[in-house]
Amino acid sequence: MDTPAPPPDDVTRLLQAHGTRAAGAVGTDGAWWVARPVADDGAWLEVMVADVPVDATLAERARALTGLHHPHLARVVAVEPLGPGRVALVCAHVPGPTLAAVRAARHPLSDGEVVTVAVPVAQALAHLHSTGMAHGAVGADRIVLGPGGMPVLVDLRAALRGGGTTTGDVHRLLATLLGVMPPLDAHLAAGLPDEVRLRDALEALLRTGAGPDEVVDTVFAHAAPEPVHVPDDGPVAGPGAERAADGSGGPSGGAPVRRLRRGGRPRRRRPVAAVATVVALVVLGAAAVLGRGVLSGAAAPVAEAPGPQVRATSTPPDPATDREDPAGAAGALTRLRGAVLAAADPQALTTVAADGSPALAADRDLLGRLAGARSDGLVVDVVATAATGATPDGDATVVVTSAVGAHTRVAPDGQRAEVAATAPRTVELVLRWTAQGWRVWDVREPVAASP
Repeated sequence: MDTPAPPPDDVTRLLQAHGTRAAGAVGTDGAWWVARPVADDGAWLEVMVADVPVDATLAERARALTGLHHPHLARVVAVEPLGPGRVALVCAHVPGPTLAAVRAARHPLSDGEVVTVAVPVAQALAHLHSTGMAHGAVGADRIVLGPGGMPVLVDLRAALRGGGTTTGDVHRLLATLLGVMPPLDAHLAAGLPDEVRLRDALEALLRTGAGPDEVVDTVFAHAAPEPVHVPDDGPVAGPGAERAADGSGGPSGGAPVRRLRRGGRPRRRRPVAAVATVVALVVLGAAAVLGRGVLSGAAAPVAEAPGPQVRATSTPPDPATDREDPAGAAGALTRLRGAVLAAADPQALTTVAADGSPALAADRDLLGRLAGARSDGLVVDVVATAATGATPDGDATVVVTSAVGAHTRVAPDGQRAEVAATAPRTVELVLRWTAQGWRVWDVREPVAASP
């Protein structure tokens, strides 16, 4: 393999200012790089260069992009001018293969897998559209299956330029989904005409001016979410077929590829009769700061073009503090509960469950039965969440489907035992709003939807 060309000098200086160095190129356009941190505790980044005039309109879009916080949109860390007509988009690195690479390496996606991809990406688009911007480049090569198989929409350069339309984004998403599904003739040849219902519904939406919410409702009405199976017999490439071409582009070493083991498929269940969200940790109002110079503590300045300053930085939000998004909080609290139980930390249980709640009592009992054993490598994968209403007491109810990955149970005496991954399970969380934000009050079996 040919050694990729290093970034231009202005990009190299930008990477140095952010405490990183180029790890490799993404794609073939010579304008996208993965960057590794110089310090051990630094963050991996991705830098994309866009040709766009530096003006007041750009400054507004930069401010909006750095204020975006959604788990299925690549987080924009900063927008910085490099020179006349050249602006850099600095984003948090999303390790993993693209949907295009996964589809090229395996059979078409099942309807349930399509739901798992469609819902979070549609909700990411809805969040982006709420700012008045469009993505402009939605495609299978711009959807990365990040850690845990979580779909993330990357490459916001077209949004920075002000290109694209909201309707065009949805049409491209629908076309992308249809492109990774089995073709109609394959279903008919197999004698499975009932299985084309989701395809038919998506094709019907493609002929309309449907919005992201209609995509969410449609896919949930036709199939239940299933984990996307990524081939585990070899690496799968990332965006543009190359992620860190020098082979060192991921936080864990090697190519930045997330390879998932095949696990059990969840039982099919009737979709929740409500507008659903998949891990939608949508938080509005995060501060975006515009100013001159480089990040605080950066080592070297970056040349700036004259005119309006477009440099902006972002601050990650706390998803459990958004009172308007109990579904997003439910996903965050579910993953946090896994981390607390894995660490066997009884004091941290109140960061998940409300004081005096049945959920807190149950988790304290569980930790007592674990007798101090911790779990190394335990990760909870939230497959789907859906807000379903409220209790008579005014608490929010959210249906959550999640699975626990394989991990190692470590007893206080050091003995280790391997624990297999679990199949996805669905429960209903009762969430109570407290002075600290959303907390779990109770966990119960979901109420079955009426036929």
